[in-house]
Amino acid sequence: MDIAGWEERYRSGESGKEESPTILLVETIQGLAPGTAIDLACGSGRNALYLAERGWNVTAVDGSDTAIRLVQQRAAARGLHVPTQVADLAAPEFTLLPETFDLILVAYYLQRDLFTKVKASVRPRGVVVAIVHTPEPGEAWSEKRARSGELREFFAGWELLWDYEGPSRDPAHRRPVAEIVARRRIAEPP
Repeated sequence: MDIAGWEERYRSGESGKEESPTILLVETIQGLAPGTAIDLACGSGRNALYLAERGWNVTAVDGSDTAIRLVQQRAAARGLHVPTQVADLAAPEFTLLPETFDLILVAYYLQRDLFTKVKASVRPRGVVVAIVHTPEPGEAWSEKRARSGELREFFAGWELLWDYEGPSRDPAHRRPVAEIVARRRIAEPP
């Protein structure tokens, strides 16, 4: 779905109702000290807000103006400071500064070329939390559905803290998923 489609879904209220963070993010940050984070394709901000409530300095980025307004409203209602940015992640001019973040979250968004930017932007010993949809049984992989093992391949050479493929563990998503938590090694180039 393109940005205009997401914009319509957020305006209509079809998307953006989720409040609880993804289970994988909750599990991952239990053992981490708060630091700098970015939530790419953040939607209405359920994960960014969760991070901010736990002391993370988090930026929320999405292509939908309406989604970003929801993040801002929810952050203000909770007394949280969450910088936001409207950005087309697929645009060639979208960049991330190198070695900037301790945690990068990409949840339920598959843009294969984005992982190169993400890997370069996480600090050594920082983590990437990624969740993408995979095909239903009998369905072929596609632009928006990762093939089996594909997410793992993006992080070859990284320390895998979590690697899962199967039914979604998130009640807000019904399609099968691939989940990865990957830590950049100190000596490992992105």
